[in-house]
Amino acid sequence: MGVTKILSIKHQLSARLNYVTNSEKTHLATDITYITNPEKTEQSFFVSAINCSTPESVYDEMMNTKIRFGKTDGVQGFHIIQSFVPGEVTPEQAHNIGLEFCKRLLDDRFEAVIGTHLDKAHLHNHIVVNSVSFVDGRKYHSSPGSYYFDVRGASDALCRENGLSVIAPQGKGKHYAEWKAEN
Repeated sequence: MGVTKILSIKHQLSARLNYVTNSEKTHLATDITYITNPEKTEQSFFVSAINCSTPESVYDEMMNTKIRFGKTDGVQGFHIIQSFVPGEVTPEQAHNIGLEFCKRLLDDRFEAVIGTHLDKAHLHNHIVVNSVSFVDGRKYHSSPGSYYFDVRGASDALCRENGLSVIAPQGKGKHYAEWKAEN
């Protein structure tokens, strides 16, 4: 079962903003360093660059794309996490599913790096995607619809194709205010 989550990566805007803009949690270069950590990826065996030369050059290539198209501010990229049920996939399967997921989601338009982490019982992929397309300079926009249909849809389809479990939706979700009032 591939469970997915997507987070925006933003530049640190001010020293006064702590958690949301904490560079240790949201800065593009820090996220790339984190997901390629050799202690979590079997000495970098499960790290791949997508539409970039090498995992080591990903940050520079992403920044060059932003500079070339004049889009160096705003959302810098996206951090996607794709987790699997403990024991359901091998490290190789998890990484290959992550690579195919990127191929379907990014359509050879965005640079990315993927690291498959093996440090928890549940194997999981961390994927950092440039917010700017190296093909045409258009930005990737994340919304609830794009998450549900594109990100989650691609992951769920790959899980089904590989005989993995998929979380079945149980009716329509609640608006946050409705959920908050009940709790």
